[in-house]
Amino acid sequence: MISAIGLDMTRWPTGKHCASWLGLCPGTKLSGGKRYRMRSKPTAHRAASALRLAAQGLINSHSALGAYYRRMRARLGAPKAMTATAQKLARFV
Repeated sequence: MISAIGLDMTRWPTGKHCASWLGLCPGTKLSGGKRYRMRSKPTAHRAASALRLAAQGLINSHSALGAYYRRMRARLGAPKAMTATAQKLARFV
């Protein structure tokens, strides 16, 4: 994580800005006042891949993050749940 993101976290005002930079946030494209194409932007960040892999490892975890991943997986499906949990992990970093 340190080699991909660096030690200087003052580049981003909040953790949400960092998660968006990593490509873990849904898009906000608007047309006629309606949102469409709410997918995350495709990126090749090593840190984003590492966070997605860490999120996938929470499947059987008894922590709050594991419960969050399982809730999202039941509601959204596995790929979107992995991205949502990776975004939460990025905000913690």
